Amino acid sequence: MQPRAIRNSLDHTLAFIRDLDRARNLEDVSAQVMRYVTPFGVEHMVASTIPRPQSSRKEQLGHLLLNRWPEEWANRYASRGYLAYDATIRRLISSPEPFRWNELGPLVQDNPNARRVLAEATEFNLKEGFALSLRTLDKQTVLFSAGGRHTEMSSDTQGMLTLVATYAIGRAISLKQENVPDAPIILSAREREALQWAAEGKNDWEIGEVMSISEHGADKHMRSVRAKLGAINRTQAVAEAIRRGLIA
Repeated sequence: MQPRAIRNSLDHTLAFIRDLDRARNLEDVSAQVMRYVTPFGVEHMVASTIPRPQSSRKEQLGHLLLNRWPEEWANRYASRGYLAYDATIRRLISSPEPFRWNELGPLVQDNPNARRVLAEATEFNLKEGFALSLRTLDKQTVLFSAGGRHTEMSSDTQGMLTLVATYAIGRAISLKQENVPDAPIILSAREREALQWAAEGKNDWEIGEVMSISEHGADKHMRSVRAKLGAINRTQAVAEAIRRGLIA
């Protein structure tokens, strides 16, 4: 690498670290990560500690640190118990070494459930990607996965993603441990009820049915909830509400 390229790379890294230091919540960290990885074809990413294989959707959401995963895919993944079959999880638990998703062949060739998880992920533009795991000082394992339809995954790119993931996960953990009081969030009784049903995996039509309101009314409640929680989608809203103790 030429001296100018080294300087540019270092400046890029330092800028990323400064941006992370200014992040005030997990959504800020997620946004900064996506800003730096999108040029490499990454469309979605997630970082999470490892839930129990048979954990509920709510439990899985409670393990999220960073979340820019497709909402519909996250819901399907949790509701169908794909955590137990995901070859990415199995690979990361067995070895912390970073890898590309196309290296998972040996783990899925004799497992139709594992093949189904990978095949269905492509419906959400999760075709090519990269994953790694990190161990925290308190011996937790954090998984990071990022991908898209067509990603640029040279050795240099993988090194950059490893660096980004390491710093971002560290900042996310630090934010969760700071115990800085969150600004109070006040949800109406109906908003809280709609959110609780959303946490149970119900869509807007189903929420409307159980609450005796229209589908539009359920959507209106959920849009208000997302705005109050600063969430970009339903999955993040549920995760943030669980973190804040707004729903069980």
